[in-house]
Amino acid sequence: MSKRTFSILGDSISTFSGYNPEGNEIFYPREGYDVTLVDHTWWAILAKRMGLNLVVNEAYSGSRISRTGIRPLSSCFIDEKRQRHLGGDLIIVFGGTNDWGQADQPTTLEIFRSAYRDLVEAMTRAHSTSTLFFCTPLQRTERSLTTANINGWTQLDLAEAIRQVVADYPEAHLIDLASYPIRAQDGLLVDGVHPGRKGMEIVASLMQAGIEGR
Repeated sequence: MSKRTFSILGDSISTFSGYNPEGNEIFYPREGYDVTLVDHTWWAILAKRMGLNLVVNEAYSGSRISRTGIRPLSSCFIDEKRQRHLGGDLIIVFGGTNDWGQADQPTTLEIFRSAYRDLVEAMTRAHSTSTLFFCTPLQRTERSLTTANINGWTQLDLAEAIRQVVADYPEAHLIDLASYPIRAQDGLLVDGVHPGRKGMEIVASLMQAGIEGR
């Protein structure tokens, strides 16, 4: 029996040097973080556990769902440059935290919600032969869940916006990573945003549960 295949559309948490398209900004590996081998990433752990073959890992550090921020507009999740190589039996979309949490020009909730809806609609049309999974971002611990950014919305608003949009599309499936409680002292996030090895294991487990439970 052949293995199932999968693709990733993500941000820094899904990067690893040598495994993302040329030109994409990379976060891992990085000094001070114990994710030093590709086998330590959430997606490599998931692939091993579920017998999946990776088609493409379209992860870009700092990228957003919306066409906002200081990075090239082509880095946004819906851009054709990022969409065109996606494929396989499963596509996992894991992003959104940068729209809310980046210090440089975080977007508004209205722009984010509209951009996420555009993303889901476009992907359900363009990738109709793949099973699509859309993830709420992990809880960040460098700010509380109820701390508003400069545009007045919180991590709770971020996660709820994604839940509401995905619920409107039967072809889209939610993996609610934001519902997993993370505390600053539990060692899952090295800097309050990016997982270490322990955090990557948790993400892989949550992803597996979401995929198997759809």
